[in-house]
Formats: sequence, C-alpha cells, structure tokens
Amino acid sequence: MLYIKHNMIDNIILIPYRNREAHLDYFIKNTVPLFKEHLPNSKVVIIEQTEGKLFNRGMLLNVGFKEYENKTKYFFTHDVDINPTFKCVNEFYKLGVQDTDVLGIYTSQCNTLGGIIKITNDTIHKINGFPNDIWGWGVEDKALQNRAEFFNINKITLLTNKMEHPEYILRFNDTDDRERHNLPYNTQKHYTTFQRLNNEEKNKEVLSSGLNNLEYEVINKKSINDMVEVIKVEI
Repeated sequence: MLYIKHNMIDNIILIPYRNREAHLDYFIKNTVPLFKEHLPNSKVVIIEQTEGKLFNRGMLLNVGFKEYENKTKYFFTHDVDINPTFKCVNEFYKLGVQDTDVLGIYTSQCNTLGGIIKITNDTIHKINGFPNDIWGWGVEDKALQNRAEFFNINKITLLTNKMEHPEYILRFNDTDDRERHNLPYNTQKHYTTFQRLNNEEKNKEVLSSGLNNLEYEVINKKSINDMVEVIKVEI
C-alpha cells in the first residue's frame, strides 16, 4: 500500500470513551505531554460514544481505524485509565512493528489483545478490525486475538496486567460501567465456538462484522489542543 509521506501521521493513539471525565482530564494533562515530547508527529483521537446503547469498545476503535485509514503507519489502541510513564513511552511506544506482528505493550494476563497494543494500518485493515457486535463488557480483545492468529499475525507481549508495573504504567481502578448480561454469549462465541470452526468458516466469521461493514454517524469533531481530537459518534 502506498503512503503519501507529507500527509502521514506517524502514530494515531485511539481512545474509546464515554463518561470518564476524571480519567480523561488526567490523561490529557499528564500523558499527552509525554506523547507530544517523545512521539512527535503523533495524534491522540478520542472516540466518544453517545448515550442510549451499551458501550462498544471494539466498534469505537473501528471508527478510529476507519477515520484515519491510510493516514498513519501505526495505530495504538489505548484505554483512558492507563497512563504510561516516560520509561514506557521511550522504551516501548517507539518500537517499530512489522505487518506480520502486533505489539502488546500492556495487555490482559489472559493473552488477549486488549489494553495498549500497537499495530500497523495495513494489518488492522487486513484482519478487518474488531467485530462490531460486542456490546457491553469484555471479549472484544479475544475476538481481535482470534483474527490476528487466523491471519498469522504474531503477538509480541511486553507487559500484562497480571502484576503491577509502576515503572511503566499508572493505572486507575477501573470504573466497571459496562453491562455484563451479554458476556456469557460473547465469551462462548469468541472463546469456544470460533476455535471449533474450520478455516473457511473462520474467514466467513471474520468478514461478517468489522471494518468492511462498519456503520456510524459522526455527531461532531473538536480539538482539545494541537494534539488531541474528540470525535463524538452514534453507533
């Protein structure tokens, strides 16, 4: 895929978001300056979901992938309650990633692709992003791992949330505001059922929901500062 160099942003850091004002304020005041100093030519994009439906982390990240398709080499997925230190940004965020790999900077101890990952524009579109149909808490990270493995994308894990890493990560206590009543179905579908499919069925499942059929409406866009943009969407 060809890139127009002068229009390219080196890194797009995507944050799916709703109703975490205190966490977002801290992130903008403390973490964004680190990015600005040590990750030049980068942008933080907050994708804010409107009220009325269950939160859908994967679909919000898909919006970011779509809005900035072919405008960056690297995407980061990033939760608003996770704040890297200078050591983390300097050692890990600057690492290059090949199209055959995805870098798990700070992921779940369950070996999924949640939290902070770094992936190329080409790779995330090759695997069709996240499914759009995971509403409520959890499992979208496992679904992304399934897709990466199906396309032989190698996961390189640096840190997991199995233990604290204060020299690398400051994490707030998670605000558990994502409804769980869909969790058993989503878990069964993406942890058990997907593994039992043959390759043709897996490919069909990957193509059934993702970047290729994403639908959303941009309500508004605004700049917080010269590095941070908020895109409010209805999904």
